[in-house]
Amino acid sequence: MELVKTETKEHGAGRYIVAWLALLALTALTCGLSFIELGRWSLPASLCVAIAKGLIVVLLFMHLSEHRGANRLVFGIAIVFLLLLMTLVLSDIATRFPLALPG
Repeated sequence: MELVKTETKEHGAGRYIVAWLALLALTALTCGLSFIELGRWSLPASLCVAIAKGLIVVLLFMHLSEHRGANRLVFGIAIVFLLLLMTLVLSDIATRFPLALPG
């Protein structure tokens, strides 16, 4: 009886150091954005930086870039539901009576 061998891909430390440096740079960018007055663009800018940091974590540290099939399907469905919920919340806020909004 022969055992099925699976190929494991070994990663060097360089890949993780680059990811760490990118996460540090994006964290510094998030901190820097908090001191800049962007008006209504502050939330979208912060969300873009957060999405970039999340993608680095998911693709590199969770090794989703190497997996196929069900793992990617589950991740894709989770993103679709997240976008659906964000769209519903933002459309609810956009259609409210203007005097009922805080601030």
